[in-house]
Order: sequence, then structure tokens, then C-alpha cells
Amino acid sequence: MSDSSHIPPPPSVGDSGHRRYHGLDFTRAVMMLLGVVLHTALVFQEQDGLWVYYDPERSPLAGLLALSIHIFRMPVFFVMAGFFGAMLFTRKGPRVFAGHRFDRIVIPLVIGWFVLYPLLAWSLSFAFTHSSQAEDGRSIFATLKEMSWNADFIDAGPMHLWFLYYLVYYYVFFAIATMFLRKIAGPMVAVFRRGVHALSLGRLRWLRLPLLVIISIPFMLTMENVGFDTPMEWAPLWHVLGAYAIYFGVGWVCYHHREVVESLERFAWLRLLSGFFLLCVGIVLSIIWYLSVFAPPSDAPGDGFMSVLFIVTQCVQVVSVWLLVFGLTGVCERLFRRENRAVRYLVDASYWIYLLHLPLTIFIPACFRYWDIDGTVKMLVMMILVTIPLLISYHFLVRGTVLGVVLSGRRYPVWPLTNRSPANTE
Repeated sequence: MSDSSHIPPPPSVGDSGHRRYHGLDFTRAVMMLLGVVLHTALVFQEQDGLWVYYDPERSPLAGLLALSIHIFRMPVFFVMAGFFGAMLFTRKGPRVFAGHRFDRIVIPLVIGWFVLYPLLAWSLSFAFTHSSQAEDGRSIFATLKEMSWNADFIDAGPMHLWFLYYLVYYYVFFAIATMFLRKIAGPMVAVFRRGVHALSLGRLRWLRLPLLVIISIPFMLTMENVGFDTPMEWAPLWHVLGAYAIYFGVGWVCYHHREVVESLERFAWLRLLSGFFLLCVGIVLSIIWYLSVFAPPSDAPGDGFMSVLFIVTQCVQVVSVWLLVFGLTGVCERLFRRENRAVRYLVDASYWIYLLHLPLTIFIPACFRYWDIDGTVKMLVMMILVTIPLLISYHFLVRGTVLGVVLSGRRYPVWPLTNRSPANTE
């Protein structure tokens, strides 16, 4: 997840093949950090039945936050993951790439799941026990005594770690496909590269967005709900796997055509604002769709209306996502041309924060369940309280330890925070 953070520094600023893409690294980290916002907001949304636990104080902002983040976060993340995956594969070779991805993806997936699933189960047990206690005997300590500490693994799914599971598929497929095409289909690769160049910077560049939308739409129309379906089981959802593969593949191809990244810096703010506008339109359409789905049978619209609304909503969301991908890429690369220490710290911490955050987004709001305060204020405070222990644990338990090596390939000096280059452990 932090592929670029442990790649050796560039030999020269002007060498586009070895430059540091601080903006793309920042974008990827923000997408991961938004997981804290998303899963905390789900606890405070007004609509029941969409999450496992709810706070009694609700916020009208929570549902909008969760819906908007859900539309664009994972597509943008997979584009960035594909870009940095191709960077690692190209610069280090297949063997180092395989070992690196095993250390950074497979090990956190396997070990993390066996640690995080019991923590999530215990957090839910605490939350439900605390919510059912009588007022006269209610306390956190009493809840800890009464709650169940058993975690049932029988029907356990991948939780929020499903993205690591899907990344394994993508890394294997695109690495093998790249090696195969290089050795077997050289002329085909040359034609493909000329086509990509024409679509990126040549006369056909105006077709770039329509072509990506056309490729993405068929998978989006197979979703059960508007937006992207969320994998809940270990068996892959093939339509979801295929939908995100397009975004990952675009990122992978873009590394081999890095001039695209530089070209996106032009008109970047226009693309970003256009994407945000269409995102707002997509949110409105999604709300209409969900209201229609949950409407009483007597008020429910016909199947024809729902089908048309679903198609239009998915199309608008796809266009908005690609515009946001283009816009965020260009804007962040313009803003982060040089490394910033504070930003670099958050980028390095983002993987750990995302891995560990889900149980805390249940446990900490449950501890404050009976705090009578405005739901929006309470939600924002919970987001901060969830993030604080994650940052503290990263700083003291990960940053300067072997966990830091596993997650980001580096062991950083914890104190003092200096500009010294940490030892590269690859």
C-alpha cells in the first residue's frame, strides 16, 4: 500500500522515469484515511438497516458523507494502486515484486484478519451489551464484564480487508499479463502503446473520457445497488472484481505512459470541479433511488422508472469518478511537487490507520453512546477520537519497529522527527 514510500530516491528531478509522485502517493493515502470518516459516519446515519450498529444521536450529514465517499473512494484508490504496482514491477522486476507484495499485502491480510476479526466481534458485543443495560447499572466496566468475549469464525467475511484480497488478484493477473505480452506479443504491445499515446496526448485525446466511461458502464449495470457493491464474503464477486480491475488496469498502464500524469496537471481544477459537480448530481440521484427502494409498496414507483433511474445514476457516477481521478491526479501533483514532512508522515501512517480503524469506529462511539449532544458534532468528535489512538499506536508501535518494515518497507526513527533518511530494508 505504500509502494512508493520505500522506492529509492530519484537520481535527478528531471528523470520522469524515477521521479517521486508525491501527489499520487498523497491521493492514495487520503483514500485510505477516508475509511475512518466513512465507517464512523455509518454509525450516525439516519437510515436504519445499512450498518451493523447505530448511535442514538443521528446526523443528516452522516448519510451524505458515507454515500459520497463510497462513490469515488475505492475507484480512485485502485487507480493509484495500479500505478504504483506497475512502478514497483518495472523498476524491481518480477521476483522482487512478488516478494514485496507478499510482505506488504498477503501478510497483513492473513495476520491482520485473525487479529481484527475478534476485535470487531468484541467491539460489536460491547456495543450491543452497553446499549441494552439498565440505566441504574450502566457503566463501561459493567459492560466489559457482561459482554461476550467469544468470536464466531464460522460465517466470518473479509471485513474491510476485502480490498487487500482483491489486490492479490490484480497483482498476479497484471504481472503475468505484462510478462507474457513482453515476451510473446511484442508487436501487439507496440500497437497498444501507440493507441494509448494517441488517446492520452494525441489527436484522439478527446475520446479518453468517453472510452473509459463506455468500458466501465457494463460492470456498473451489474451491481445490485447504485454505486459499487461491497464484497462481504471470501468468494469473489466477479462483477465487482471486474469493475475495479478497470481502474487498477488504467493505473497500471498509466505508469508506462507517465506523460499522462503531467498532462493532467493542465485544466486539473476544471476537471476536479466538474467531477465534484457530477458527484453531487450522482448523490441526488442515489438518494432518489434509495428513497424509492425503501418506499411503502403503495408509493413505490414502477419497475420501468427504477430501471431507468438505476442506469442514469450509474452513468453519472462513472463519469464523475473518472473526472475526479483526472482532477485529483492533476491537482495533487501540482500541489505536492516536493516532499512535505507532515504529509509524508500521514502517508506512511495511512496503511496502519486503515487496517486497524474498523473495530474502533464501533467501540469508541459505543463508549459515548449516552452522551447527549448534537449528532453531527458527536460524529465529528468520534472521528477525531478514533484517529488519535491509531496515530499514537502507529508512532510508538509501528513507525520504528519491525511492523513498520512489514507495512512500508522502512523502520523510521521515532524520536526526534528529523529529515534523516531512514534505512531501506529491502
